[in-house]
Amino acid sequence: MNNKYLGILCLLAFISGCATMSKEECKQADWYLKGVDDATHGFPLDRVIEHGKACARVNIVPDMKDYREGHAKGARLYCVPEKGYSEGRDGAAYNGICPAELEPNFLRAYRDGQELYNIQRNIDRMVSEINSSHAQMDNDYEEISRLKYDIVNSQNEQDRRYKMHRIDELENEIRNLSYNADRAVRELDLFQNDFRVVEDKHRRMGYL
Repeated sequence: MNNKYLGILCLLAFISGCATMSKEECKQADWYLKGVDDATHGFPLDRVIEHGKACARVNIVPDMKDYREGHAKGARLYCVPEKGYSEGRDGAAYNGICPAELEPNFLRAYRDGQELYNIQRNIDRMVSEINSSHAQMDNDYEEISRLKYDIVNSQNEQDRRYKMHRIDELENEIRNLSYNADRAVRELDLFQNDFRVVEDKHRRMGYL
């Protein structure tokens, strides 16, 4: 690598606030093994640019030949159906690193994993919606109790009318929240059933 390239990396390292490698890691780096490791974690080949930024701090430039060869080896280890499924199941991004002959089977498994991941996201969304509705209903009930206490003890008729109107609003809100919570419970049941069906299908396919 020439000095001009090193200078560019130094500038990029200064601009970047996040280093992918420490100074010691840069000094001790085996760029072939680094390429293998990056690929087995799904990082694209241009991950080496980030390493170059980090290592410019100690005037070390990645060995592109070794890194590229290591990355190619790591990609072949990464691009198997089992890994594709687990990456999809975890919601990880696919960075297009698989060789052409391995990519179809990898992507098929990856999309199967994504199917379960997306169902789980819907389950989590419904649980969050149910919990949020119940929490707000509890808050509304507490406010109604305070307002009723204030009405009994208030001597101001206008204030009493305002609080009674507020109670009506809260009771209406509680009815809407209860309706939404019941709907979310029904949807949750459907998503949970979908999850069981898909999980059983994946088990028969050998993923689990």
